[in-house]
Amino acid sequence: MEILKMIHSGESPFDIIYHIAKRLEDVSGEPGYAKYVEDQIRAVYGFALEHVKPMKDELHEVEERLKRIEKSYENPDFTEEEHIRIGFAINRHKKNIERLKVMIQKAEADHDDMTIVKN
Repeated sequence: MEILKMIHSGESPFDIIYHIAKRLEDVSGEPGYAKYVEDQIRAVYGFALEHVKPMKDELHEVEERLKRIEKSYENPDFTEEEHIRIGFAINRHKKNIERLKVMIQKAEADHDDMTIVKN
């Protein structure tokens, strides 16, 4: 019934697949299964096939992770070397965010979204 409710609500097929994977993970006791499925969806449907939704999900995660890293950079308990490493991680995340934004912009211009529109 949950899946039918999601379908009738017009939710993204990617969200439905992830929901099923999460339930299978819970039932099977296989920790990490849903995360693995999510990563594969992002790699194949997002990056390879250029569907917007998985790439936007990835962008959101990277932006949230960047906020946490920037906050930890402010911690005075870290050594100078640790601050350098954290700074490197901040720069890489910013570059990744810019890369994802360009990919999303290109995908939005070139492809249809996988969202099912209800009539």
